[in-house]
Amino acid sequence: MNWSYLFMSEKLYKSIIEDTKTKDFWGELFLRDSLIKELLGKDNHNIMYWAGKKMARKFQIKDALDLIIFFKQSGLGNLELKSESTSCVQWNLSGDIVDKRIQNDADADFMFEAGFLAQTTEQQMGVLAEAEMNPKEDKNGVVLIRVHMDQKQPSNTPIDNKSFEIINK
Repeated sequence: MNWSYLFMSEKLYKSIIEDTKTKDFWGELFLRDSLIKELLGKDNHNIMYWAGKKMARKFQIKDALDLIIFFKQSGLGNLELKSESTSCVQWNLSGDIVDKRIQNDADADFMFEAGFLAQTTEQQMGVLAEAEMNPKEDKNGVVLIRVHMDQKQPSNTPIDNKSFEIINK
C-alpha cells in the first residue's frame, strides 16, 4: 500500500473540511483530485484539458464577463482577465479553493480550466486557440493561464451561435 498517498488524501480532506470557506467544495475535490486522478493516472493532465474544451463547446459563453461569472458559479475559482492582445489572453485563476488545491497537492491540475478557456476563446474569436500554464508560476494561490491565438488559422470547430445564458444572481 502507498502510505504517502493515504497521508496526502487525509491531509487534503482535513484541510478542506476544517476550513469554513472551502468545506462545501469537498465533494468536488474528492471526485476531481482523488477519484479522477486515480482513474486517469498519468494521462490526467491531457484528458482534463480536452474535457475542458469539450465542456466549453457544450456551455458556449458569449463574453469575458459571463465567463468570469460562470467560473465562480461552477466552483472553478475566481477568474480575472489579466491582459489581452491579438495573440494572447492571460487569465489569473484564484480563490480559496484554488489556493487549497495548490497547498495540498504539488501536482494540482488546472488543465480543465485551461482547456475551457482555450475553447471559449476559440469560439469567441473564431481563430485557433490553445492554452498553457506553468505550475512553477503558481504564486500565492494564483494560477496564470495563457491562451495563445493564431490569427492566421481560423477555428475548425463547428460553433453553435446560441450562447449559454448566464444567470447572474
